[in-house]
Amino acid sequence: MKWDSLYIEGFGSYLPEEREFAAEMVASGRYSKVEHRKTGQVSAVVARPERGETAPEMAVAAGRSALTDAGTDPADIDVLVHAVVLHNGLEGWNCGAYLQSELGIEECVPIEIRTACAGAVVGMELVGRWCAGSGKGMVTASDAWQLPLFDRWSSDSGLVYGDGAGALVLGHDGGPFRVLSTSVVSDPLLERMHRGNDSMAMPYYGSGAPIDLRQRVAAFAEARSTEEFWTRNTAALSRCAETALADAGTAHADIAHWLVPNFGKVLLRKQCFGPLKIDAGQTLAARGWEIGHTGAADPVVGLDLLRRSGTLTPGDRLLLTGIGVGFTWGCAVLEYTGAPAPTTDTNKTNETKEGVR
Repeated sequence: MKWDSLYIEGFGSYLPEEREFAAEMVASGRYSKVEHRKTGQVSAVVARPERGETAPEMAVAAGRSALTDAGTDPADIDVLVHAVVLHNGLEGWNCGAYLQSELGIEECVPIEIRTACAGAVVGMELVGRWCAGSGKGMVTASDAWQLPLFDRWSSDSGLVYGDGAGALVLGHDGGPFRVLSTSVVSDPLLERMHRGNDSMAMPYYGSGAPIDLRQRVAAFAEARSTEEFWTRNTAALSRCAETALADAGTAHADIAHWLVPNFGKVLLRKQCFGPLKIDAGQTLAARGWEIGHTGAADPVVGLDLLRRSGTLTPGDRLLLTGIGVGFTWGCAVLEYTGAPAPTTDTNKTNETKEGVR
């Protein structure tokens, strides 16, 4: 979809200061040597819930930074879209409403979405459609990949998971990035890849064993080949990116920076670099191998890191990519306007007795 006057007016991210290192995980037997070679992972950021670093609280921290960066009165937010992949904090609860309350947004529509790791880009398109030329919206994304529910080092193959959050304020009053276009593509024939043969009758939260996504992929392969997945992924991501580029009036060669998910080396090459016809040097992949895959927050965290790096030039065009299980692919083309980055570092832990604020 082409956007004529939609801007990222401000954004923020939250990454915990603590790290777990891949070499230490291999030595302890928690991370396999084979996976380490496949991913090239160096470390992963790790939240500590006892310090208030839960997924909802990290989203609050990122949201506050975004509102400050945008200079936006919380009362001006008309819709809040919160993207989560693993767990939003509690069952039978609307985390979006909690964020609304904590951020001081008196009246808005709080929506929680589960388009998995494509959630930030999907949220951008939802806000753009909702606001329809006027008003403001916020997109937040946050996940914490914690035991016993999930083992960041061994629950999946080809990537390592990191904890973190990102937030965007979107509106029509200008900002550091103009949103030129968004594109979303889905393929439900691949849904079973992350369901496998697992029962949907009972939740995992009472189980002593972490989720095993590798076992689910193996069950998917009993019905549909993994080669079919790679073929469909290539076609879908290519179409998604080409649509976004065409709607933005932008050539492939005009993209100065490509923001892709924080996957491991082999997975990135097969799932992203090949379909997009790019290489690691055009991305923030090296930073991803230090952070880990944060879920839907990846493109927002990457955007924040890139803006603070000082490497952007006004007029630079960027393409953000999110890939969510189900499967959903999202792309957004942005143009950097040259607005300066904030002087405060929103990627640092700020603790109080009541948690992260």
